Amino acid sequence: MRIIAISILLLSFQPIVTPAADKNGNYAIWGMGRNTCYSYNMAREAEDYVRYKDYLMGYLTAYNVVAENTYRISGKMELDNILEWMDDYCELKQVHSFELVLADFILEHKETRIKKARLKKRPR
Repeated sequence: MRIIAISILLLSFQPIVTPAADKNGNYAIWGMGRNTCYSYNMAREAEDYVRYKDYLMGYLTAYNVVAENTYRISGKMELDNILEWMDDYCELKQVHSFELVLADFILEHKETRIKKARLKKRPR
């Protein structure tokens, strides 16, 4: 009985991570995230995709802020590498929302994320 009580007490200190959505799993999508991959593809072809890049960087930054043990979800990938990944994805799945693409990017890259910042030595 004592072991069960201690186990329950220890478990109560564990953070609980739950998705932020309504009871049906739905949530509001704002801005460029509502657009489709087809729209993204057209913007890329026209070299008019700054708003998509801004949305992408904001989305990934927000994920980095709220996700446990995550400093950088994109791992060692730089913005150009992420955009290439997005291009490949959106070429195949043109009806998907841009937000869904980003959610899939996160799922695919979670294991290769950078978990903590590297401390840089300050010059003396």
